[in-house]
Amino acid sequence: MKWILWGVGALVFLMWASWVWAGRDLKPLDEIERARAPGRFVEIDGAKIHYQLTGPEGAPLIVMVHGFSTPGFIFDQNAEALRDAGFRVLQFDHLGRGWSDRPSGRYDVDFYDWELVGLLDALEIEEPAGFVGLSMGGPIVAEFAVRHPERVARAFLFVPAGLDVAGTKGFQSSLLRTPLIGDWFWRVFALDAIAGDPQYNEEGLEPGNRLQGDFREQMAYRGFGRALLSTFRHFPMTGRDDTYAALSATGIPVMAVFGSEDPTVLVSSADKLASLMPDAHITVIEGGDHGLNYKRHVEVSDDLVSWFGQEEAWFVAEAEAASAGYQMDTEEVYYDAETDSGGVTAPVQPRTTPRAPSGPPCRMSRIGTRRCP
Repeated sequence: MKWILWGVGALVFLMWASWVWAGRDLKPLDEIERARAPGRFVEIDGAKIHYQLTGPEGAPLIVMVHGFSTPGFIFDQNAEALRDAGFRVLQFDHLGRGWSDRPSGRYDVDFYDWELVGLLDALEIEEPAGFVGLSMGGPIVAEFAVRHPERVARAFLFVPAGLDVAGTKGFQSSLLRTPLIGDWFWRVFALDAIAGDPQYNEEGLEPGNRLQGDFREQMAYRGFGRALLSTFRHFPMTGRDDTYAALSATGIPVMAVFGSEDPTVLVSSADKLASLMPDAHITVIEGGDHGLNYKRHVEVSDDLVSWFGQEEAWFVAEAEAASAGYQMDTEEVYYDAETDSGGVTAPVQPRTTPRAPSGPPCRMSRIGTRRCP
């Protein structure tokens, strides 16, 4: 019995020592560190969210919601294409990621809905916007649209999670959901595994087809691992059939893009989503993997721009705008993190102007977005 107690004590000590060692270099994410961040910060209920709002003032807004671990810069190539097409773009880092705060608590479906509502309210965004969801951002956007359909004009989903997702079942998954031992395993082993995910292998890719930021930088700050583990435990990555079916029932136009070689969100999700959302436009990119939004951005961004360009309440043809005397300008408007007020680099005319939609009478939103039967 004595040797058993000694053995248990030694094991506990080794686990504690490895826990401390694994976090030995973690730093607090304070104001000194945040001074290096691009963009700006907004506070919701005491938590600071990092965001960038770019593109022409007054243009239709696209809100980009990233996934489980990589922060908002994962959309940089797609955001550039949207700005070039005349859209205004909001990118942000989820709480627990990037430059945003890492509050403790339960990162579940309600948490991410609260976060997105709080962000839009803090930025005084009230009119319906377009939403882009990537991976875990897919079910976040879907749930948001179901709960707040009046705030969503249309949605575009890159490799949306919620249906067939690898790594959510089995012994390792169960172990990570177990208190204490799961926390220890996550901190000592799992974070290194995430950093080594094959998705981040960019060997052979042109610079323009790579992530435009360092994914691992956020891992240097305390709270990142805790936020991811809480999300893994409390935010369902599979079994979201009811959410997508409810999204379909709202009548909000949805397009989704999957990759045939995605090892994370399996391509079988495409058929499942099609059965749940028969009116959705769903495509599969041959050879595409989980990073297709930036690795294959040239082709998928065309679909992205085209999809949001179909929102008739937002746009008139460029020729009509030109004939009305508008000066087309693609110059970017942005907020500067180093000033107290959002400054505009130069006055610009938006490339788009709203108009009343054509077609048969439909139920209308506040800005004339159609919701036709």
